Amino acid sequence: MIEVIAAFRAKPGKEDQLREATLAIVEPTRREEGCIQFVVLEDNDAPGTFFIRETWKDQAALDAHFAEPYLKALVELHKDILAEPLKLHNLKVYA
Repeated sequence: MIEVIAAFRAKPGKEDQLREATLAIVEPTRREEGCIQFVVLEDNDAPGTFFIRETWKDQAALDAHFAEPYLKALVELHKDILAEPLKLHNLKVYA
């Protein structure tokens, strides 16, 4: 399994746009083959700061996710509405 956490923050005034665009990819992502978990979280103390916790069966499933058109569209949108580049953490699962 592969565990990934993505961390990203909206530019001021872009919080709602980022929230809506991010939530729009949840259902199609969960239907992807190899997706075990895909959860969007927002920091209560810093609205507009988001995390995605995702678990994938293997690297091939994650690579296929990155190739999905809806994810590519979100990445393009990020260029205009993120305060800083998205940070992607690929994690080893021990337990």
